[in-house]
Amino acid sequence: MSAAYMHCNNHIFWHADLTNSYVPPKRSRAAERRYGVRNGLEEKEVKKVDSGYLGKEDDEKDEPTASDKGRRSTMLEEANKATRLSRLIASPRISLPPRPDLKASPTQVLKFLLSDAALEICRPADEVSDLSDRGDIITYSSLITPFEELLCAVILSRPISHHLGLRTIRTLLNPPYSLRDPVAIKTAGPEKVLEALEAALTQHKGKIADEITLLADAVSSNEWHNDLERLRTLAKKGAEAEREVLRRSIKGLGKTGLEIFYRRVQWQWEEAYPLIDQRTQQALEKMGLPRRAEGLERMIEVRWRDLGFEKGSERDVEERRRRAFVVLLERAMGADLEGKVDEIVEEAAML
Repeated sequence: MSAAYMHCNNHIFWHADLTNSYVPPKRSRAAERRYGVRNGLEEKEVKKVDSGYLGKEDDEKDEPTASDKGRRSTMLEEANKATRLSRLIASPRISLPPRPDLKASPTQVLKFLLSDAALEICRPADEVSDLSDRGDIITYSSLITPFEELLCAVILSRPISHHLGLRTIRTLLNPPYSLRDPVAIKTAGPEKVLEALEAALTQHKGKIADEITLLADAVSSNEWHNDLERLRTLAKKGAEAEREVLRRSIKGLGKTGLEIFYRRVQWQWEEAYPLIDQRTQQALEKMGLPRRAEGLERMIEVRWRDLGFEKGSERDVEERRRRAFVVLLERAMGADLEGKVDEIVEEAAML
């Protein structure tokens, strides 16, 4: 992966080809049925995925017989008589004001969360202002390296607010500090790291500064040699083995930090994919999306063509699907932490 690819910072999350205007090519229902399947699924299966239900297949129901239809007709007539009688003795009906139905389908939420508009809603207000003032800066929504992800996980695992954590990340990763790798952190020294945290007006500055320094020492002073890919090689690309090595090697990186790191890095470290931590499951559920990793992965796969993303090699498509999976997790979490879940669902319902 080239340096330019790794450090690009588009206005959307990670890569420009992950968002689009979501206007799929028009095709009649008859034409869709003529093709028979969509991404390997029958039409009934696609509807099941769209509804967010990915459980066992429904039992096939037999066609009703003539006697069944007759009994059903008789029961319906009796029910209608009872209803008419009850209306004669019922109390006056209370008229309720009409309420527009703004509930979005899981597919609408999926499409909207992968749009430019969703990213702007999920950002904290001070980040929007910072981008407006400073232009093309690195944010937590940018394409960043595994080490930068690890650094961010250490920061966000501390007991500080969401917007304060993101502001701290922006301060550390951008000039004049640019503490983006172990060498830069060790060269700057603990005092410069603390200065950057003070500039971010963050809480727990001393403890976070110590943990950042220890993180740089751990990555540069062992068999990894400033390269987390060596860690993957030593762990034979086993996610649990990697977690254990990271936990033992990096002070301050506990369960929460590891969950944040693997939630984000899983599109690059495919041995951890697909993964949804418990906190993110709650955010997804609030938006009506599948909470199980396999369910969300399957939904993206089934709807990939409808999302309008360009075609590519099988390897490219797999990587971009993993990236889209992580985008959904991060934006769902961001919207939940910013109290914007209802706004996301309302906007999605308008698609």
